[in-house]
Amino acid sequence: MKDDSAAIQYSIVIPVYNSEKTLNELVSRLLAVMDSITDNYEIIFVDDCSIDKSWEKLNGLRACCNKIKIIHLLRNFGQHNALVCGLNYCSGEYVIMMDDDLQNPPEEIPRLIRKIEEGYWVVYGKYTRKMHATSENFMSKIFHKFIHSVLAIPDDIYISNFVICRKEVAKNITRIKSAYPFITALIVKSAPLNKIINTEVEHDPRKFGRSNYNFIRYAKISFNLLINYSSAPLKIIGIIGVLTSIISIGFGLWIIIEHLINPTYGIMGWNSLMIAITFLGGAILMSIGIIGEYLRRILAEVSYAQPYVIEEIEL
Repeated sequence: MKDDSAAIQYSIVIPVYNSEKTLNELVSRLLAVMDSITDNYEIIFVDDCSIDKSWEKLNGLRACCNKIKIIHLLRNFGQHNALVCGLNYCSGEYVIMMDDDLQNPPEEIPRLIRKIEEGYWVVYGKYTRKMHATSENFMSKIFHKFIHSVLAIPDDIYISNFVICRKEVAKNITRIKSAYPFITALIVKSAPLNKIINTEVEHDPRKFGRSNYNFIRYAKISFNLLINYSSAPLKIIGIIGVLTSIISIGFGLWIIIEHLINPTYGIMGWNSLMIAITFLGGAILMSIGIIGEYLRRILAEVSYAQPYVIEEIEL
């Protein structure tokens, strides 16, 4: 598969956060794999404001290899924001996105390439077995079911962080301006579903540290996904409002009818009244809160919010 053309053929975009221990091995293995495929590739590392010495390590690696480009973000924006940043600076005909923790083996990249060369727009690596702890696998499974439901992705498409896409998809992603990007959602919006497929790849155990994803992180990402890429919360509060109105009207009619049948029948007591007021007040406040969150994000999108801010860049 050696390619001698002058244009960049493959761009590898990798978000980095506190990965100083894995970067040397990751780069060494990436160079070995990519050199066996083509001379025309680039590796773009986006340091998401790591608090360890990842940036210093990246500077050293770049000094030794002109294939490497590095970007340092002003503060920690998150993995998806860092990926969008990298996509804005890549130029390859195919773009590969992967993690920095060595759980996505670079040696599996040729499998992704072979599959996308069959004519697909996006190829996700489908892990034969996920090498995570049992609790993390459980949360990941629930989260991925949630993604499929919110984004209406067919169940037979497995979503992972190890993915290759065509240049056109990467360009489409960068045209979608959002302060709260979610890469899978952006890919779905940028490529036809019938051109997205899986290919089986290995998933290696984590060598150093622990995953940055925990219950709180999954909950936060799920909330962002639900608010930014779905109108479900608005529909839910609309349904709650309609049902509450119907119940209230029905309860009122019931009281009137009971009073007409039995004039001595009185309005229900203070406890029932307070329960009704509390329920309605809570429903109203919840509705206002959800609508307010939509309005806040709309304001952020059209005014001041940015998906990332670059502090330093070496291309």
